[in-house]
Order: sequence, then structure tokens, then C-alpha cells
Amino acid sequence: MKYYQLKWSSNLKEVGAYPQCESVRFIGDIQKKIPIEGKIEFDFALPEPEFEMKAKKNSFIRVVAIPSRFLVMDDELLNFIKKYSIGNHQNWKIKVWKNNVLIDNYNIFTINDTKLSRYVDFKSSEFYVGMFKDFTFKGENIPINNYDEYLFERSILQKANLWLRYNKVVLDLRQAKEDMFWLQAPISGYYFVSEKLKDAIEKNNFTGIKFKEIERLKKIVVKQ
Repeated sequence: MKYYQLKWSSNLKEVGAYPQCESVRFIGDIQKKIPIEGKIEFDFALPEPEFEMKAKKNSFIRVVAIPSRFLVMDDELLNFIKKYSIGNHQNWKIKVWKNNVLIDNYNIFTINDTKLSRYVDFKSSEFYVGMFKDFTFKGENIPINNYDEYLFERSILQKANLWLRYNKVVLDLRQAKEDMFWLQAPISGYYFVSEKLKDAIEKNNFTGIKFKEIERLKKIVVKQ
């Protein structure tokens, strides 16, 4: 099955302003309390984004303050996506503001389970010691054989205020059947959709969305 990265459109004729929401009226707990994967079992304070003056109320919007684990979409797009094979997921209704007027048809959405362990070929991928803010720093290479080793090395580096980065990530999607899945940061933080779901989204004219073929992503290699 062919997959595409789900991205925000930056076409100003379509979105009006990009990102649509650079500021929030209320930040909530979404930046500091949420685990990087797994079901969220507790209540947390939800953010309240504010649209930029020129931004349009698209189906899919970019909110700077909301981490990449979450997507922000309107009710119509959310209900549409739920008809497809997307695995375990959660969503919460949020308040969005535009010119001091409340818009109440937006949600934050997440798929609970990352597919790193299933779809990343760790032995064939290339990892190295990096820094969180300095993207130019390249330390020693770190061989990683599986997902457990990835989690271990990442935790050790983070305790030393370092970051696990990669020169190349190899994906094996030959057995993939989902219509939507995600790969957590720091490997990518990307959401991917099947060609079937991509075509359906386009056919139904949902706005604020663009797609990029997975094979065209930088540092990503897909096994054939």
C-alpha cells in the first residue's frame, strides 16, 4: 500500500494565513503533561488557539503551540477519518477563537500507538548523538538493532541533555494495512495516510491539507 505524509497546506489562497494559529488564548497542559505515546488516561487542560486575522477556518489547521503528536481538525473531517482504519485514537473538543468569537467545531486528535517498533528497520537505519537545539552538531554514531534499544539509547542521551538524531530511517511498509498511522518524534513526528484515504480526502474537498509522497521525505528510505 502506498503512503503519504499528511501535511498542512501553506497556500495562502486556501488558508489565508500560515500557520492559521500562532498564538493561544490559553496554553493548557498539552506542552508539558502529555506522554509521547500510549493512551492518555487522565484529564488535562485543553489549549484555546486563536486564529490569525487573515486565517481561514479550514478543515485542518496548524496551531504552533500544539505538539506534533496532535492534529487539529473540524468535526466534519474528524468524523470522516474515523470511518477508516486508523487504530486506537482519542479526540477532545477544543475552543478556538477568531476576532473574539468562539468557534466550537474543532478538535485535537491523536492516534495512541506509534508504529516505530513495527515499521522502522532499526538495523538498517543510521543514528547518531545530537543536540536538542543545535541541529548542526553531529556526535558519534550509535548502532541500534531494535525498538527497545532505541528507547534505551534515547533515554540515556536525554539524561545528558543530548538527543538521538538520524542520518537515515528505513521504513518497511510492505505489511502495512492501516489507513492512517504515526511515527513519534524524534524520529519524525509524522502522520501518514494511505493512498485510499488521501484520495477520499481530496475527493471530498477538505481544506488546509496537502500530501507528500513518503518516498520524497528527506532521510526516509522505504523498502520495496
